Amino acid sequence: MVIYRECGHQGPADVEFCGECGRYLKWDDEEPVAVRQPIAQAQVVQPAEPLAPVRQPQQRTVEEQVLRPGDLICGRCGKGNVPTRNFCGRCGASLAESEVVKTSWWRRLFRRGPREHKAGERPGKDGVRRRVGRAGAARRSVGKAVRRVIAVMLVLSALIYALYQPFRGAINTAAVGLWSQVTGIFETKLNPVRPSKVTANAQSPGHPGNLVSDNAKNTFWAATAQGEPVLVFTFDRPVDLRKAIVHSGNGANFQAAHRPKTLHLVFSTGKTYDMVLADTPDAQEIPIENSAGATSVELHVVGLHRSLDGMDVAISEIELFEAG
Repeated sequence: MVIYRECGHQGPADVEFCGECGRYLKWDDEEPVAVRQPIAQAQVVQPAEPLAPVRQPQQRTVEEQVLRPGDLICGRCGKGNVPTRNFCGRCGASLAESEVVKTSWWRRLFRRGPREHKAGERPGKDGVRRRVGRAGAARRSVGKAVRRVIAVMLVLSALIYALYQPFRGAINTAAVGLWSQVTGIFETKLNPVRPSKVTANAQSPGHPGNLVSDNAKNTFWAATAQGEPVLVFTFDRPVDLRKAIVHSGNGANFQAAHRPKTLHLVFSTGKTYDMVLADTPDAQEIPIENSAGATSVELHVVGLHRSLDGMDVAISEIELFEAG
């Protein structure tokens, strides 16, 4: 930093205008006027010299500059100035209405240091700003203490959860209950619904259609695969079917009969829906749509998974669920 001879203010040596008073510091026909002497040094009164001709500030090419957050952009020449300046270092224009370079959002999010102020807005210039600064510091201290208390509580809770089984069990039970409540808001509750009657347009001896809904996995409905076997489920009231659990084939000998690959559902309302099944002896959960208000549904076997031997198609069990 240097002391400017023209005005006595202090500042950097590479500027052309004083940041405090705006006085021009450099002329095109003389050396820079800044001198490295303390302000308090005694000055010798010299005899008056003749007035020098009026000199114009030299023109300079606008240099490349890197703007930092908080810099003041001069509205006349566009130069970036540090926030402590009142006048532009290049052209001497006032920075009272200058634009401030903003900090990137991610820097604002993670910034922990003191925020930068515009020229003339630094804390401590009057009692109000000093009181605001002290209040901000108090709030930060309280916030830091609260965060520390929360961190200690979390650590202690984790230790108790790991070492004390009754506490762990209570937390797990509460968490499961809360999860059930939350998921219950978004999921439709399904209830099992049983048909009042089940018939089939074809069946093999000893394997009638009603065995597909007898709640037993060791029995099954079977019918010749020739043509299009059909099961008919009849209900005693309108239903809104949403899901089916299907056990395909002969439960005792899975390869002894064909298994359904596609079931074409035709509801009493005239609407339809296709269920596509995998070739597995395990239970399969299949969604159902378009059944609202139906009092019966026909299940047409329109596609097959072929067996190694046997000529019939078989289904062990079909369980139906409706919206609650």
